[in-house]
Order: sequence, then structure tokens, then C-alpha cells
Amino acid sequence: MKFNRDQAIRVLRRFLVLFFCVWGLVWLSIRAVEKQPNDRNIVDKCLLAAASVPETVKLWFSVKSTGLEHQEFVMNTEPGLARLGELSDIQQLNNHLYLLYYRYEGTDTGSVYLQNIKTGEVAHTWHVPLRKIFEDIQALKQEVKADFEAQEISVSLHKRLPNNLAAIRILSPIIGDDMSLIFHCGVLGYMYKLDKKSDLLWKSEELVHHSIELDDDGNIWTCSVDLRHSLAKNLRFREDAVLCLDAKGKRLHFYSLSDMFSNNGLLQTLLEATPATTMPDGPYRDPYHLNNVLPVKRDGKFWKKGDLFLSLRDKSAIVQFRPQDGSIVWYQQGPWLAQHDINIVNESTISVFNNNVSFTSWDWSDIQGGSSNIAFFNFSDKTTEYFGNGLFVSTTEGRQTQTVDDWILVEETNKGRYLFIDSLGNVHCQFYIPYHNEPSHAMSPNWARLYLKSGSEFLLQE
Repeated sequence: MKFNRDQAIRVLRRFLVLFFCVWGLVWLSIRAVEKQPNDRNIVDKCLLAAASVPETVKLWFSVKSTGLEHQEFVMNTEPGLARLGELSDIQQLNNHLYLLYYRYEGTDTGSVYLQNIKTGEVAHTWHVPLRKIFEDIQALKQEVKADFEAQEISVSLHKRLPNNLAAIRILSPIIGDDMSLIFHCGVLGYMYKLDKKSDLLWKSEELVHHSIELDDDGNIWTCSVDLRHSLAKNLRFREDAVLCLDAKGKRLHFYSLSDMFSNNGLLQTLLEATPATTMPDGPYRDPYHLNNVLPVKRDGKFWKKGDLFLSLRDKSAIVQFRPQDGSIVWYQQGPWLAQHDINIVNESTISVFNNNVSFTSWDWSDIQGGSSNIAFFNFSDKTTEYFGNGLFVSTTEGRQTQTVDDWILVEETNKGRYLFIDSLGNVHCQFYIPYHNEPSHAMSPNWARLYLKSGSEFLLQE
């Protein structure tokens, strides 16, 4: 075949035209994303809709994919890693410790189990109304999306909500009065309470996220959001808040973090003077990232019953707030980094799950020393000691619970693993929750609770 110069030129011209058309569409799409929703014209909206097609197709075909979207971990076959309930050969493990955890069980079913860690005996099961929760999430997604597009709120939180039943997290379950069960559904959603027979008692009106804790009066303390907070709306950031509900799900207290800090002269320090993390799923900032609200149940040397300890991941800060007078009694940034889960150890010491993640890396992969740990902070001499270095890593999330035997149960949330570690730092056993249709895989941990059976009662271990 002879070389046709004119034909080659025509092909090159078509290629250049196609290249510049594609480049122009990309440039216009970027401009459309940067515009406020009400400023977008019909071309902008069409470009954004076209750009979302690949993600939509991915969601349609993601039903059996393995990964966090479906809360399934492929576990490493390391020595000593057992399934929950298959630890009878661990002689030193307490016989009366039970794990309260959620497991997805296929199609539209999921259950929360109270199960003996050592023997596997199930003391109680709650069947979660997963289909109703999914419908609630889809309605919420449409609501917050519409509010965002109408500029009623400034954060695009609808992109963070799950798209299928398997992805729904039944997070931070805790046993209430009369063997009732309290939980919420993950990144952002409603709180639910089931009775002993799994019948729904109530659903919260407020949106909640992260931890759930009970005080001595049976009131529920959790993390919430204030999507219409004026300062957050103007500056386009997510406003976290502290929420307290009574046992019937009615609101008792609500504290916006920005208001709390402003009233204590700390707004400039905790908001304005430090950079905010930009979330990858939308053009908004998450300056606080409240992940734990811990009510103090008894007086100590440095706190009073009724105080609250707050964990702010994106500030690497712990805050002691006193609702009685609205004061911030104490706060400290570091030496913990991106921390979770505060516990009160004794009258002068708290412990923190120290994820140990430096925000110097864009993907939060810079874990100091290559390990997470538990930080013990002593208020008396202002010193911090670290426990568990080299034993576990969780870039995000993570829990730590002390047992009656002075062991610590660590939930390595990002890896699907639980570890029992003694006071000398020895790992006595490690286990995982089997996935419903693949026992060699693990169900993603969802901030499980540890209970000690004493007679006919189950006592929360903290």
C-alpha cells in the first residue's frame, strides 16, 4: 500500500480536533465543579451528569466486590489468628467476656450478636431492620443533595452515604435498658433503638455519626452535625456538634463545636489558626472531625461527673467540656495524632487510641514509627506514655477497651482484627469476625463493645 500524504494529514487533523474537544470538555467540567450550584447553567449540569456515569456504572456492578464497600476483608493467614468463638485453647482468656458486634448476612439481613469470645456461645441476637435503614439512607441522600444544590447547606455529604445494603455499617452498638439495643448507621444517618425482641422503638430526628456512649442516667451522648450553622455555611465547612438524647430518643442537649469554642475564646486557635482537611468526596472542609463524646461518670482529681471528653481527629486534640457552665476546662493538641476513643483509666489518667497519623501526607499514610498505639496521659505530671507500639496499625478509626484482668482489647478497625494484649505488652490472642458467606474472610469491625457476664447481667467494659 502506497503512503498517502493527504490521508495522513486528514487523520492528524481529526486527531487534533478530537484532542482539543476532549480537552475543552475537561476544562469546562472543572469550571462547572468550581461553580456554586445555583450558578451552573444547563451545559454545566450536563457535563457533571456525564462525568458521574462511570461511578454510577461502578455502583451497579459492585454487589459482589470485596472491600470496605461491602465490609469484607481478605485476612492474612498469620499464625495464631482465629475466628471469634474459637479461642477455647487460650487458657488465660477470661471465660465470661462477650463481644457485641454487627454482621451483615446477605441480601437485606443483618444482625447484632452478643457472643462469648472464647466459646462462641451466643447470649442474644438482635435482627436489624436493614431494609428500612437503607430506605431511610436513600431518602436522606436525596434530601441533603437537594439542600446542597439549593445552597441551603454548604457540604455535599450525600456522596458519603452507602449505595447498597451490604455497605451499611451498624456502628457503635451498645446495650440499653431491658436488653434494648442502640446503634446508628455509619458515616452519617439516624440513631435507632430496638427492644429485646428486635422491634423498633424509635429513630432519632437528628443526624448522628461516630461514637455512642451512655451516662449513668441512661442518657445517650453522641456526635452530630449542624448543617445550617451560619459560620460553617459561610466558610463552607462541616460543623460538628455534641448531641444528648434521653432513653426515648428525645433531644436534651445540643452543642455546636464552633459556638462552644467561640464562647471560650478558642475559635481562632481551634478553627481559624489551623488548616482544615479538605474531604476527597466534595469541595468542603472538615476542620474538627469529632469522633468521640465520652461522659464522665464519677469525679476525679481533674474532672467532675457530667464533664465530657471530646476527641477531634483533624485537630489531634482532646477537649474537656463542662456542660454545667459551658466552659472548656482543658484541652490539648498532641502528642497523639488523628486519635480516636478516649477512656478514663483512673482518677488522674485517660487513655486514647493514638492512630499516630501525620497529616503531612495527602493520603494520611504517614504513620509515625509505622505503628499506632495507645497513649496514656497523666494529668498530675502532664506526661504521656505509649503502649502497644509495633503491635497494630489503624490509619483511621480504632478502639481500645480495658478488661477486669488488666488486659486491653484492641480493635484494629482498618484490618478487620481484634487483639488481646496484657499489661506487659504481650499479645495473648487475636481473632476476627467471619464474613457471612466466606468464613476465611473477616467482617469489617464496626466499633464492637466488650461485655463481662456477671450472673445474669452483662457489664459494659470501658
